[in-house]
Amino acid sequence: MTPKRILALGAGAMGNLAAQTAASFPEVGSLTIADLSLDAAQAVASACGGKAKAAHVDVTNHTEMVTLMRQADLVMNCVGPFFRFGVPVLQAAIEAGIDYLDICDDPEPTKAMHELNNRAQEANITTIIGLGASPGITSMLAARARAELDETEELVAAWNIEEDAGGEDKVAFSAAIVHWMQQCSGTILECENGRLVEKKPLTEVSLEYPGRGTRTVYTVGHPEPVSFHYSFPDLQRSYCVMVMPGLWIKKFRELAEQIDKGIMSLEEAGKTLVEGAASGSWVDEIIEKVSGLFDGPRLPIFFALATGKKDGKPARVATSIRAIPPGMARATGIPLALGTRLHLQGKVAAKGVMAPEKAFQPGEFFDMLAPYCTFPVPVDASELLEVARGSI
Repeated sequence: MTPKRILALGAGAMGNLAAQTAASFPEVGSLTIADLSLDAAQAVASACGGKAKAAHVDVTNHTEMVTLMRQADLVMNCVGPFFRFGVPVLQAAIEAGIDYLDICDDPEPTKAMHELNNRAQEANITTIIGLGASPGITSMLAARARAELDETEELVAAWNIEEDAGGEDKVAFSAAIVHWMQQCSGTILECENGRLVEKKPLTEVSLEYPGRGTRTVYTVGHPEPVSFHYSFPDLQRSYCVMVMPGLWIKKFRELAEQIDKGIMSLEEAGKTLVEGAASGSWVDEIIEKVSGLFDGPRLPIFFALATGKKDGKPARVATSIRAIPPGMARATGIPLALGTRLHLQGKVAAKGVMAPEKAFQPGEFFDMLAPYCTFPVPVDASELLEVARGSI
């Protein structure tokens, strides 16, 4: 197989890890790191070694994007926030006729990109969206949980912000924080009765995890319910939740209310959150009440929960992984690179727009991910997945 030319958009923390990981694959012949900041792109290209070079690009310049894309065989997109840049970049890839993968973590552009499926098929390209940590790892966990059941009525994707993710990630103002504020305010998309509907975020849900017990969690806007709706048309209900201490929810709801009333922009709310964490103001208040930090059983950092029927009886299955790539930058960037490798190996023949749970086999994905999962301790591929089964 002839090594391919990869265009990596975005030289931030996640783009950096995706590019460095992809550079190590024999399937990748060359790598162009493109960013609005040429200096940032050059720093990442240097870290990637001899295969890589840097380029300047403004993703809001459609003509510039298409021209750059036509010099590559595949694009990995890490430019966020995706609710601003996701759809235009994909539209450029469709016009350029180039295969496309990204780490989109916003539900609205996820829906809009799925609706570009016919155009992507007409362009004869493969588009895989939402291949990071959540969505991405959570998407593949959901596919694995669904495979345990004969019929699946409900899928829940979850990420736990009270658990240490390892690495050196710090709470800092970034596109990720703006994204967080976006998905905790306004309305969010969930699947209900087989249809996508708008709901209010930060709603309490009592979640029963097989073998661990019941825990109060909170709904949040995320792509998984949207992609599950397109990937599994028979699904009746799907939503995404955050696991966090009940003491935190007040601060999140206060910021969401300020955004909804137009008092704060997403950026201002994000900066308030970061400044509060840095100063210790509301964090100290939480720590003083440490006994209330955990409102129920400890849950994995990423997991999925499927509810349906097995052998004609109601059943529930939870899937999680025992270790992750340390730090959210690695946990997001590395899956994108691995999905790119699987695609370059010919594992995805379909054309059009699809999510990871539709594009990949869970076993192949997790076998490839396992060597990178070193936090809290390395785990052999055969032991990476944890499957918990329960009746209803």
